[in-house]
Amino acid sequence: MPQPTSEALRRAEHQRLRNRLKQKRHRDRFTTERKQLLARINDLRAVVTRLETRKPPKTSLPWKIIAGGLAQASVESRLTLELLRQRAAALDHLARAMSAWVAAASTKHPLPTGSNVLAWNQVTLHAEPTTRKLGLDWFTQHMYHNTDRILAAAAFPSEGTVRDIAVLGSAADDLLHVLGRIQIVYDAPLWATYAALESKIWRKLRGDTYPWVSQFLDEEMTQSIDAKMVYRRSPMDADESNYYVSREFASDDRIVFLTGNFNQDTLQPVNEMWRPRMFWFLLERAGPHQTRLRWVSCTGPKIDRGVPMTWREDMASLDLDVSDLSDDAQFTEFQHILERDWMPLLTSDFAFLANSADATDAPSII
Repeated sequence: MPQPTSEALRRAEHQRLRNRLKQKRHRDRFTTERKQLLARINDLRAVVTRLETRKPPKTSLPWKIIAGGLAQASVESRLTLELLRQRAAALDHLARAMSAWVAAASTKHPLPTGSNVLAWNQVTLHAEPTTRKLGLDWFTQHMYHNTDRILAAAAFPSEGTVRDIAVLGSAADDLLHVLGRIQIVYDAPLWATYAALESKIWRKLRGDTYPWVSQFLDEEMTQSIDAKMVYRRSPMDADESNYYVSREFASDDRIVFLTGNFNQDTLQPVNEMWRPRMFWFLLERAGPHQTRLRWVSCTGPKIDRGVPMTWREDMASLDLDVSDLSDDAQFTEFQHILERDWMPLLTSDFAFLANSADATDAPSII
């Protein structure tokens, strides 16, 4: 094997020297960077230690400022307490008023045998706005939820035309009710019949078809309860007014229109004379292309200055000489008088409603 020349040995030594110098430069650069990073760590640790040991400055508010703040808080708390007391008193007054109102409205007067479903009450509408609003809503809701009961009491036949008046009771009863019935079947679907009758029924409810003027009351309040609600005063004479509230309720298979009158309205003239009156108009689906209208009126005895009049007292006011008649005969005569006097209005209502659509079994004259 040939021996390396001196030139080759020189070159190899030079390369080893270069490599050692390069490695030294790398070590020096690493050592320098390490020292710098360690120094930076020490600096940051010092900053953290300084921040951790720093305490907030000790400052004290002047006593006048503290006392002023406490005084203001005391005034605000007393004002809040007074507002809460006023609110609690108002709610307590409302609860007591509505409890008394519902209790009065739920107190039933003696009725003819077998007609307890027609129980009537002397209900007063109060002046306080919240109580007044609740009263209007409660009264109409109460009538609506008794719709099926009044229909059961009226005992309508399932089909055919009905238009009659019945005086409920007997000679032995003191207080009587007069029940009016109308039934008409229209050869038209429910909602088509509703479209034909709705405005006409509301003319009745608004009093437009009667000779007595109507003063519409609390319109903003009634609209806030239900857009289909009306409250009106209809004066009969100086001693008597009807305070009617009317409303409409609709479901898929039937629509109920109703109206009833309050005995008194504390914001209006006092009723010396009064008679309870309630009316229901029910449109219900009788088939795919037929609709049945059932109308019920329930009228109670006269109330003279808060005292219900018996049928004998009512009859005596007619100045009829019935002294030679027995009680039963007098009662029968009184029935005939009521039926004779009230039937023309019912016949007029029947004609008014029967003309609104194609009514099955309606008389040819209508």
